[in-house]
Amino acid sequence: MISYNCRLHFSSKKAGLYGILLVEKKEPGEYQMEPIFTEDQLKNMSREALIELMQVMQEKQRKTETKMKMMEEKQKELEFLNAMLSDRLTLAKKQRFGASSEKYADGYEQMNLFNEAEVASDVESAPEKEIEVTSHKRKKHAGKKEEDLSHFEVTERIEYKLTGQERYCPDCGKKYKVVTKETVKRLKFVPARFEVVEEISYVYSCPECGAMKRLEKVPALIKGSIATPSLVAGIMNAKYVNGMPLARQEREFARYNLKLSTKTMANWMISCADRYLRLLYDRMKEEFLKSRYIHCDETRVQVIDEPKQQGSTQNWMWVYLTDRYSGAPQMVLFDYERTRAGYHPKNFLGDQFEGYLTCDGYQAYHGLKDSIVVSGCFTHARRRFDAALTALKKDFTKEQLRGTVAYQAMSRIGILYKIEELIQDKTPEERYLERQKQSRPVVDAFFEWLHSMEDSVDRSSLIGDAILYALNQETYLRRYLEDGHLSIDNNSAERAIKNFAVGRRNWLFSKSIRGADASATIYSITETALLNGLKPYLYLTYVLDQLRRMGSFPEEEKLDQLLPWSKELPEELRTTE
Repeated sequence: MISYNCRLHFSSKKAGLYGILLVEKKEPGEYQMEPIFTEDQLKNMSREALIELMQVMQEKQRKTETKMKMMEEKQKELEFLNAMLSDRLTLAKKQRFGASSEKYADGYEQMNLFNEAEVASDVESAPEKEIEVTSHKRKKHAGKKEEDLSHFEVTERIEYKLTGQERYCPDCGKKYKVVTKETVKRLKFVPARFEVVEEISYVYSCPECGAMKRLEKVPALIKGSIATPSLVAGIMNAKYVNGMPLARQEREFARYNLKLSTKTMANWMISCADRYLRLLYDRMKEEFLKSRYIHCDETRVQVIDEPKQQGSTQNWMWVYLTDRYSGAPQMVLFDYERTRAGYHPKNFLGDQFEGYLTCDGYQAYHGLKDSIVVSGCFTHARRRFDAALTALKKDFTKEQLRGTVAYQAMSRIGILYKIEELIQDKTPEERYLERQKQSRPVVDAFFEWLHSMEDSVDRSSLIGDAILYALNQETYLRRYLEDGHLSIDNNSAERAIKNFAVGRRNWLFSKSIRGADASATIYSITETALLNGLKPYLYLTYVLDQLRRMGSFPEEEKLDQLLPWSKELPEELRTTE
């Protein structure tokens, strides 16, 4: 029993009465007032005194009830905040430690964008067997495709043959005859090695007239430097493709007795990016702006030497790209900018680009000119429902979860993704028709369902946030239905940022603005090379070698032959996949 004692000091000048009012809370919502005057005292009170007494008692009771109500509301508020914090904690734990796959619908699950290798490796595989090649058949790995080693050079051959007297049967003395030959291939790893290239120039003189003649040399990649295209390409590939910081490369080179400082390597990459690779970047951008279907996104990066830069200040790497459905060469363009302001995409796209732009809900993309039509990202909408569903898992059984709004929303969106999976190899025209027939009814029903909950949803809850985000983005989320070239989401941009995000985790920041600009250029070249099925190291080696031979102002036609999607590139630069 909870008791609340309220002292009422009542006074009446006419009756001369004093009293104490006791208010006792027996049960929630129940209050009992104990009389403080005897029956005779009340009978002897004047009408005015009784009225005054009742007014005071009513006022005190009203104040007490108000206080009780405020306390109950405060308790409800604290319970709500506790539940909300608990949901946020559950979600944070899941994001940091849990699996990141998202259920679309029953039996359909998307692999985590940034952990494909880890997820795939969880699949139980059969034990590995040797690759044996006989004249009749080839044994394969159990449960796996046979590794193809045919594109690797055989540098060593070991033969197990009979020699001398061993060639004759000890029983009958006849010479053994070869029936078949079994071949087992094993793969040998040769660590990196360095080779010195000497350039010797002979100078000739005419003995008669004294005229001098010197053969023209291939220009140095960097004047006065030992750098070669293969060495710089190796450093770029290690950092921008494999995420190895320069400091770690320096230590690795030292193990091979090569003293090459981090500063020297950084200067080489900045110099080559500015002088050579920027030429390709600019040509890629010209082609990019001709496309009518692009993706955009942005991610954080820290640049130490930015003016007024503080330890917590974040700068930004913007990414622009085309995907497999854009009807243009696939490419990725990174652009370093100090801020996340909306004028950066305006400046990058300029007046030339007109068409569809697929992005998340960031408002910077919605302030572009009218000729740029924004298309939304269903993945971002889905993630909010997934966050709400994750928060519910600690309190709900699997069967109970199926009845929640979050689960039903995830299932509805999952149907849309299943349709996209089924039509991914069709032409844009076919994709458009299939979307009108299959996807549009699902989208219409989805948003009609969300609108029915709009007024009753708790806007501060996770599910409320998910519903309101989807409704605010409805126009943009529907847009992919308008054109078969458009994607349902902006996942292409997020995949393009993947290598950058992995590398950033290792090298943490850029030292200078020039370094950040060079990183944007090199990432653009390497990521575009990967999209077009090229081997980044071999491609960088090739283009650096070719560009140093072309001089400062190469012809546009020759530059086009070096672009990652060019059909003129040597076949050895391409992957075998």
